[in-house]
Amino acid sequence: MSIVIFIDAPDPDNFVLIKAIHALFPDDEMKVALTARPVKFYATKDHKTWEWDYQSSRMAQEASAARLKNFMKNLGVSVVDVYDGGIAPRTLVPHFIHFEEYYKFWDVDPIAALRYTELSPQEELVRFMLSRECKVVVGGPMTGLRQVIERNPEVAKKITEIHAMFATWGNVALMDFGGPPRGAQQFNVACDPMSANFILKGLSCPIYLMPTEVTRNSLIGFQNVQELRKALPVTAGVNKMLNMYLFWYDAAVKPRQDKNPEELIYIHDLVSAFSLKTELREKIYSVEPTIIESVPCLPNESSEWGIVKMRLAKKREKTNIFTATGFKEGGEKLYLEALYNVFK
Repeated sequence: MSIVIFIDAPDPDNFVLIKAIHALFPDDEMKVALTARPVKFYATKDHKTWEWDYQSSRMAQEASAARLKNFMKNLGVSVVDVYDGGIAPRTLVPHFIHFEEYYKFWDVDPIAALRYTELSPQEELVRFMLSRECKVVVGGPMTGLRQVIERNPEVAKKITEIHAMFATWGNVALMDFGGPPRGAQQFNVACDPMSANFILKGLSCPIYLMPTEVTRNSLIGFQNVQELRKALPVTAGVNKMLNMYLFWYDAAVKPRQDKNPEELIYIHDLVSAFSLKTELREKIYSVEPTIIESVPCLPNESSEWGIVKMRLAKKREKTNIFTATGFKEGGEKLYLEALYNVFK
């Protein structure tokens, strides 16, 4: 089996997702495509999220590719190529958070990294996907997946399943970056609502959505990096990964935790790997057939960008969408056990 992973950057969750796929499917071929967040170098708190530029975003994408190749070696995973997964058109994260705090490349030798900064062309990934059937895992916006299909629509016929950390039922409090309340909006959807519509409304293969309800569950969250440390085995690679989570915690979690003590560290994107592993998905999560009624993406729907309007399918309604509604009894414990085993 071939697995194509579309991730965004630079959250450490994405590295956990790649490590999990490698651990759960050690004999399968794996390809990684990296979608960049739209960013602006040297941004201040006064810069708006729409004030990004291509050069900054592309350079950040290449830097993240270098970090990914370099860092995954610490976790025993060799990522030879990182394919161009495009640049998401929107972001909900203020630019200063990305660069003021957690683009500190302590883990990358700046001289050695120069040879790794070039992304592999997207057309090579298209050629690969046309040559075989692939299962797709998404930990981020659908930007890269949409782009490879737009390059050659025949790619869609080669995709047998899609598993994504995507959407929300609107039943959990979401991250607040100081802007308008997000309500039922979900980050990966809001960053590229057009691509969300393209994939969810345009493909016929089975699509498994693991929404925010099964990632922002306090029973699988961690108060701080020290608590995360206790949930993982002690290895040199895990220790280095935890250093990355320290930057993430300081930049993105603690500021919200100061306002809301119930805010925790959640490893969101990992859920896509557990969804792909059928045995884990069926043991941990309650997954139901779902009808996608609409994915707002047009200009006159801008207030609803980030929302996937969905409902449980009625009996005899045909659908290719399956969405987790929560954990099965004891599922949180099984999740933590599976997380530990990924790094064992």
